[in-house]
Amino acid sequence: MTNAISSLPTLPLVPDTAAHPTGKPPPGADAPTAGPAAAQAEAATISVAAQVTTQMLNAARDSAGIDHAAVNKIRTALQNGQYNVTPETLAQAIATVLKETK
Repeated sequence: MTNAISSLPTLPLVPDTAAHPTGKPPPGADAPTAGPAAAQAEAATISVAAQVTTQMLNAARDSAGIDHAAVNKIRTALQNGQYNVTPETLAQAIATVLKETK
């Protein structure tokens, strides 16, 4: 996934001679500012992790919302020490979610 980001217009740098006791601008202050090249669009490549994150965020936004009854049931079980999840069950749940996001 590649997104194009247009550059913002550049403003010429104004040397701050008041900040320098010699009254001279700092070295390099008279360097030319970016010209026509600054008006070109820049491209950025989004990493696979960012793409997956975007997909997950979109899926969350499109979901029906939070099942508050299920959340309260799990919360109560956790507080009472009755909520047990085996590593195998957790791994299976993660694998299922990853398959669904592809």
